[in-house]
Amino acid sequence: MNYSVQLNKILLRPFLVLAGLFPILPFALKGAAVIVFVLLVLFSLKRRSIEINYLFFFNALLFVLYFISLVYSDNLKVGILKLGTISSLLIFPMGFLFLSANKKTITNILKHEGILKNTFIVSSFLLSIFIFSLSFNYGDYINQKININQFASDLDSGFLWMRDHPIYLSIYLSISLFLIVDVFNQSKRKHQIILLLIAIFEVIVIFILSRKGVIVSLCFSFLIFFLIISKNKKKTLLSFLFFITAIVLLSQNYFSDTAKRFREVFDTKSYKKVESYSSTSIRYGIYKCSFDKIKESWIVGYGIGDVVDELRKCYKDKSEVLYKGNFNSHNQYIAVILRVGILGLILFIISLTLNLFFFYKRKDYYAFSIILMFAFFMLTENILDRQNGVILFSLFLNYFVFRNLIIKSE
Repeated sequence: MNYSVQLNKILLRPFLVLAGLFPILPFALKGAAVIVFVLLVLFSLKRRSIEINYLFFFNALLFVLYFISLVYSDNLKVGILKLGTISSLLIFPMGFLFLSANKKTITNILKHEGILKNTFIVSSFLLSIFIFSLSFNYGDYINQKININQFASDLDSGFLWMRDHPIYLSIYLSISLFLIVDVFNQSKRKHQIILLLIAIFEVIVIFILSRKGVIVSLCFSFLIFFLIISKNKKKTLLSFLFFITAIVLLSQNYFSDTAKRFREVFDTKSYKKVESYSSTSIRYGIYKCSFDKIKESWIVGYGIGDVVDELRKCYKDKSEVLYKGNFNSHNQYIAVILRVGILGLILFIISLTLNLFFFYKRKDYYAFSIILMFAFFMLTENILDRQNGVILFSLFLNYFVFRNLIIKSE
């Protein structure tokens, strides 16, 4: 066994473990899995022809478009820093493309796939226990309701080693729920009971975190997943409606702040003035500014370095709340068109659609549903603008493509 093969075997497990521990890693260490992955790829390179697959190139296309947009960005410093943050959009598709040429690495990755799934489920469960425990500092659910806004703000500021926005904490738990469903049928009876209890607990914590976009995206993704795999579509739909009704009723009693955040959406006051206490009014103000800016430069956008400055110009004129908050566009599709124009948005949507069609055609409905869930997340959040979002998305997307290509060829 030569030196590179030994290193390859040594690096594989740490990569899978670090990727699985992603939900509970300190923010500064979340990029560790990417670094180990790069080393794994370097020591797996073989002097043999690589079977080119168009999906990997489509998955790297957004990074390429952003890189090109530096040409017409005035703020190069911000642009280059942003490219560094989103480098996973290039590293994972190209990395898995090169790994597909090494049969030993392919065998080892598929053989140890369970490490990633199981570690991610366990780390997400530990994260949910940590969040639930912290929440009692803000109320006890019975005599005093939880102060969700303060709790969410403090989570974003940091507790001990953890500093993450509640949206991304909710996303970790949402992915974990799909992985639990994935491994459920292959587990023993006693393990299935444990997995079911973990899933219930994680759902409760997701509602405590009270992120509207994540909750809606998760519900619709699971509905579509169960409709696809179910033989009795009508029964599945009725069961889903019963579940949603039960959740709404429970929310009124035990998650009143969560219910309040949903009621904001239907309150006309949310669309008249931007208020710091109303997330709906803030998003409405953000979207108004975003669309105003799109109208001014919809063909090529403003470049990756200038979008923040352009939005702040609008915020300054529209609302002090928005200007002080320094918000991004809170919609990945809007962010793409602001940076690289309508053509960039079209190519990005084509890329997502091709991947979803590929997973559906391969009957990998877990991959299909997880990536579809990410696509829903992007309607309310700039998932690919933050390190914790872009690493997860690019890792799972390209790993699922890699796995399905390999299974097909065997």
